[in-house]
Amino acid sequence: MKRLTLLALAFLLTACSLSSSTTKEPTPAAGADRDAHGCIPSAGYTWCEPKQKCLRAWEEACFSSAFEAIAWELAQRHGDTQDKISLTMEKQTETHARASVRFGPKGSPGGIVLAANKDNSWRIVYEGNGSVDCPALKADAFPQEMLVGICD
Repeated sequence: MKRLTLLALAFLLTACSLSSSTTKEPTPAAGADRDAHGCIPSAGYTWCEPKQKCLRAWEEACFSSAFEAIAWELAQRHGDTQDKISLTMEKQTETHARASVRFGPKGSPGGIVLAANKDNSWRIVYEGNGSVDCPALKADAFPQEMLVGICD
């Protein structure tokens, strides 16, 4: 009887040690993933550089206006600060915007900016004075009144 008890105990100990060595790492809890800024992508959070915080685009826009979004993107593209960019919004709808831009003091050269709002995020689709890809702008559903003088 004593041998049987010892044999059963040895079997249990062996079984316990085998099961613990084959156990997989626990699956991380939902929302445990974080990016370099501490945002949780699996919960829909992305980093908003201008506001310096994580947010969900469908709950809060990264910018409070198209003007703010366009000025920030221009500053990033050109390595300037927003105070060195003169931006004048000419026309705007919920989904499209046209502005004139000038870099530096009054009288400095400038151009036009066309931006589109997709998924609650404004992005510049054209900037400058040069040739314009009119078919692409029309495919982006820009209103014709925003393309006057550009794609007549």
